[in-house]
Amino acid sequence: MDKPGCVVVVGDLMLDVLFVPERGLFVRAGGSAANVALTLAGEGRPVTVVGRTGPDPNGRFLRETLAAAGAELPLPPARERATGFIVTHRHGAADRVAYVERGANRCLESDAAPTSALAAAAWLHLSAYGLLEPGPGAMARGLARAARDRGIPISVDAGVPQAFPGLAADACLDFLRLGLDPGPAFLILSEAMSDHLGYPAVRRAAAPRRGFGCAVVTGGSSGAWVDGERLGLDGETDHPDADLSGAGDAFVGGFIAAGLGGAGAREAARLANRIAARYVAVGPGWRRVACQEAPVLVSACLFDTASAYDGETRRRPAELGDGDPTFRLYLPVCPEQAGGLTTPRPPAEIRTTGGGAAVIAGRASVVTRDGRDVTPAFLKGARRVAELARATGATRAILKEGSPSCGATRVDDGTFSGRKVPGEGVTVAALRRMGVSVSPGE
Repeated sequence: MDKPGCVVVVGDLMLDVLFVPERGLFVRAGGSAANVALTLAGEGRPVTVVGRTGPDPNGRFLRETLAAAGAELPLPPARERATGFIVTHRHGAADRVAYVERGANRCLESDAAPTSALAAAAWLHLSAYGLLEPGPGAMARGLARAARDRGIPISVDAGVPQAFPGLAADACLDFLRLGLDPGPAFLILSEAMSDHLGYPAVRRAAAPRRGFGCAVVTGGSSGAWVDGERLGLDGETDHPDADLSGAGDAFVGGFIAAGLGGAGAREAARLANRIAARYVAVGPGWRRVACQEAPVLVSACLFDTASAYDGETRRRPAELGDGDPTFRLYLPVCPEQAGGLTTPRPPAEIRTTGGGAAVIAGRASVVTRDGRDVTPAFLKGARRVAELARATGATRAILKEGSPSCGATRVDDGTFSGRKVPGEGVTVAALRRMGVSVSPGE
């Protein structure tokens, strides 16, 4: 029997960026929550997405894409962090993730959990990405407890091993149980995550449930396994050149839709295989960026995000236009946030002469007004932005003038007197060493 009500999906909202040699640069609305939600909406299921974008144009693109599909997003954009993004390189049939910036996905907080969305919910689905982060993890556990109290079925997608760096299998499973005893009704695993968590290999006869109602292993072109039973693709196979990106999330969306339609776990997995195969055949929704130049890196505070040290935005340069990522791709960066500093944060300046280059060389330091040395954070942020430039082939950046990270032609003199001197910030120095041209954004 079909169960009325919406599916509440909790997880990441990301701008997916894809580089394909000889074909170019592509973007789409992505992230685990968006992919699952778009599949559910395509199957005619009402869906509510609990996730955060930033206030920047990339976030607007994600929200508009989801809204056009009929998905509801009850949480407003995060003010202080830009929209997250993933940069992927494709070579033949293989994809390699070159860079991940979680951005606004870090801003899910338990006290903002929209538990009211569960009032009309028939299913709660959560992605494991972010479970180790205090805010997103607490929100996921709180929503899971509220759903359990209401008798709402819960599924959790374990993601990839990289989502749980350094954690043993039992510790990962503890997080995936979401504080519930017993754990969620459905644990959904990729083959890689199944191996990582110590579930028996998919060819074995049975898989222990390990505190979950049912374990479902997605196997792509090799089918799926439900509690250790292999389910084939019913004659459907992947084309060797098929784009499989997001197919696992399409399987999850299809599994939930089939479950709500009254199918048992095994039949739901068979139906989900077909839905995922159809998703692959149609294509995962990539949009070729009209301007095929390399992405431009932009200080997040110039891109509508309140990421400056004082927790405010800065005026967006006119040359950025409306920032539509399907026309020209701009990627927002905040080196100081990337280095681990909070927003707002105490103002900092480069002490002694030589600017950012001297900081990189170890001849100068970055200190706050009260004398705290924050040089390691500034260096870490500069390294992260340099990694992004390498991952995207960026040759140009527009960064906030005057900043100890982003100043292109001038910085504060280190006395906190408001006096500017010629010089460059730490991140600017790192980028220019790579040959990236940096323009000052006032």
